[in-house]
Formats: sequence, C-alpha cells, structure tokens
Amino acid sequence: MTKEDVVMVLREFKASRIYQGSLDKGADLVEGLSAVIKQQHIEAGMISGIGAVSEARLAYFNAQTKLYEEKHFKENMEIVSLKGNISFKDNSIFPHLHAILSNKDFAAVGGHLLPKTYVYAFEFEIIPFEGKSFVRGFDEETGLFLWKK
Repeated sequence: MTKEDVVMVLREFKASRIYQGSLDKGADLVEGLSAVIKQQHIEAGMISGIGAVSEARLAYFNAQTKLYEEKHFKENMEIVSLKGNISFKDNSIFPHLHAILSNKDFAAVGGHLLPKTYVYAFEFEIIPFEGKSFVRGFDEETGLFLWKK
C-alpha cells in the first residue's frame, strides 16, 4: 500500500518558529486567535491551547443532513484540549479549530469551536509552517470545505 492509497492530500512543511501566548479574559477566543494569526502573517500552521471559557459555542457536523448543529454553553468550562490548523478559505486566512471542554461535573463535550466563545483564561501555541498553504474548497460529496488537491 502506498501513501497515495491512504492519503487524499499530503504536503510537507518545515517549521522553525513557535509562538506562545495568552488571550485576555473576556476576549472572543476564535477572533483573538484569528487576530494573532493575521498580525503575524501566518498562512499555514498548527494551533493548540488550554485554559477555560466563561461561555462557549460548539458545532457538530451532521453527516446525514450535511448541516452544522450548534450548541451554546452558558457556563464556565475547562478547555481540556484545543487543536486546529491554519489554511485559506474564501481568500482569507482561516483557523479551523476544535475543542474538548469539561464542566463542573467533569463531563466533556467537544466539537468545532465557534466565535462568541469567551475566554476566562487561555494559553496557546501556534507553530507556523514554511511553504504554500492549503486552500479550502467546497466538497460536494461531504458538504464540507476541505483542503483542495
């Protein structure tokens, strides 16, 4: 079995820098990370983070309906893990973010992280990649914006 049999899209990157920082309490987490990425002119890379939010919006992609189902959590929650990547969508730099959050009962929820998720405390790492960024395009089969070949 070759890599072409397993991987639909593959590109090699090099990384030589790592940004580490935090966002202020009350900041919109998605908008804050987007601002850092744009200020630093990062067009490809990885994002990770931990911390807490005072409220969150997550989405689940329903493969049957090909629609996102959103849920708003109006409670303090821990960010157990935040992971994402950076590419282009609609001619703009796009951070694609997913998060696992836990509540006071230690129950975890996760999904696509949406704007209007507000920071209580948040620390992050961004690893920019050197090389040509992926570009997202709409995929009719899945109903998602995926990296184009």
